[in-house]
Amino acid sequence: MPCDEIVGLIPAAGEGTRLYPFSRAVPKEIYPLLGKPVIEHAVENLCMGGIHKIFLIVGYQKGALMDYLGDGSQFDVSIAYIFQLQRRGLGHAIFQAKQWIDTSFVTLLGDSFVEPKSEVVRLIELHKKKNPLATVLLFAVKDPTNYGIAKMNEIQGRSGIIEAMVEKPTLEEAHNYQVGDNYHALCGFYVFEPEIFDYIEKTPPGTKNELQITDALQLAIKSGETVCGHILNGKYLDIGKWHTVLQAEKELLETMGLEKHIEERERLRERMNRHM
Repeated sequence: MPCDEIVGLIPAAGEGTRLYPFSRAVPKEIYPLLGKPVIEHAVENLCMGGIHKIFLIVGYQKGALMDYLGDGSQFDVSIAYIFQLQRRGLGHAIFQAKQWIDTSFVTLLGDSFVEPKSEVVRLIELHKKKNPLATVLLFAVKDPTNYGIAKMNEIQGRSGIIEAMVEKPTLEEAHNYQVGDNYHALCGFYVFEPEIFDYIEKTPPGTKNELQITDALQLAIKSGETVCGHILNGKYLDIGKWHTVLQAEKELLETMGLEKHIEERERLRERMNRHM
């Protein structure tokens, strides 16, 4: 059952090979979208949901990420770091938090850009109302082969119960998941109960010997657990590829304006200077 306290978990240990050569020197989560690193957007997403205690999964070459966020106080949160020794998929990354989290928690990938940030409120509200094992945020895609995708039923508005999930299917495997011309894909934003750790532990490794959270959720569904889905009313971008990074920068500049970005960055700089 969901607890009153909800904490945050941001997996950010990925190597970021698709952003080479940038990510050879700097963690991909530090990539600045008009001056604001992607990881800061993720922290803001969680804050919007009233979450101020956050665990970050980090690994090799993530020192700059830890230097930037520090203890989180400059961003009105408390951050603790969990080191992932091996990169073995998202399920494996989430599992690293098992001994640290025993309450409901929101997971957002450190390289995911989700707008509006208020969508986290809808996700948490649905989770508290339905009391499932997990509630996941979904978005529409034309090509399902690069994502975990979900099949929903009992849809009311933008929410429903997920009856099946599959990770990066072929077009043939994804046939029964299609809704019109689209598929419902996972965008790296979840609310979990701590029992998810038990299902991750029971999940056999898949491709490249990696543990995928999609496979763990499918195992939970087959075991009789309830998993809810909520369709994003906004924008999701995977900031792990050059074309989506540059697309996000273009859209931010068009919708927010350069001067507002500059003012926000100056306020943060002045605040940090006062605390030095």
